[in-house]
Amino acid sequence: MTGLTAYQDVCFRELAALGDDVLLVHPPTMPFADFDKTKFSREVTRIVWSPEMPSAAELVPQIEAFNPDVVIMWSWDGAGYRAVMKHFRGRALRVMFSSNFWHGTAKQYAGLVARHAYVTPLFDAVWVPGERSEEFARRIGFRGRQVIRGANSADVSLFSRGPRSGSELASRARFLFTGRLIWHKAPTLLAEAYAEYRSAVSSPWDLDIVGGGPLAADFAGIEGVRLEGFMQPEALAERMQEVSCLILPSHIEWYGVVVHEAAVAGLPVICSDGVGAVPHLLQDGFNGWTVEAGSRSELVTAMVRMSSASPARLESMSRGSQALGSRLTPEIWAVNLHEELERRLA
Repeated sequence: MTGLTAYQDVCFRELAALGDDVLLVHPPTMPFADFDKTKFSREVTRIVWSPEMPSAAELVPQIEAFNPDVVIMWSWDGAGYRAVMKHFRGRALRVMFSSNFWHGTAKQYAGLVARHAYVTPLFDAVWVPGERSEEFARRIGFRGRQVIRGANSADVSLFSRGPRSGSELASRARFLFTGRLIWHKAPTLLAEAYAEYRSAVSSPWDLDIVGGGPLAADFAGIEGVRLEGFMQPEALAERMQEVSCLILPSHIEWYGVVVHEAAVAGLPVICSDGVGAVPHLLQDGFNGWTVEAGSRSELVTAMVRMSSASPARLESMSRGSQALGSRLTPEIWAVNLHEELERRLA
């Protein structure tokens, strides 16, 4: 893995609970997302590397000692990881986790040209979180039963707190953005849109920004904004009970598990169409609205619509979010992965 989040750790804990032996290889932290490792699962074995990925000479013997039936690699880059996949050809099922989706960049077109030499020889299957990433996987050569779905799940038991009333949601009068404050999450766009939104309505909702990163300064001096920094999942789950709506305006978001977290927390959502989770977790008019990625005017309009919605509409959207979010849990994630791998090993 190239990084481990708390929700991924919970999912692998559930996989271990099914009796699977799990070895995770990952760096100790992610930039601007310093999860509390003392709460990570003790049911799995780990190789934690820092500051650089282990070389092939270091890593291959350690994985060989584990003697895996399945090896899953995050994406397809990293010399040490690629060496492991080459080493286990014909000896283990080799799976690529991919949340990329097609957006027509020069790098992706180059990937199409190089896939037969660089990607498909290393992998027997691909594991994707949604239909957009499945489309990309099929473009680079994966077919039929090579595709395993359902690769991401929120920690549903942590974020789900039951039904919410429209009057409670309306009384909170707060939007929430949570994520790293880096370009692809579009914090600069959000800051500009929120300032415009405040001038367009008489009773604007406030905006909580949960996360850290180099673009935090873009929110400086904007009335109604509360900069919180990074929160551990337990604190974020509490914060979601104190706000009215999630906003995720990303330019590019390969999936966006935070949308699942917000959905099971009963929040209406506003997302850009650059968010990979949208087809699964956001139905326009049912539990929120989708806006065009990069469009400040559409984002402003969506915020005006949301903060002007009646309590009855907010409650209906909250129920819609919880219904869509109920489709996947860490337990379902684990059973699905276990069975899909078992079927391919048979």
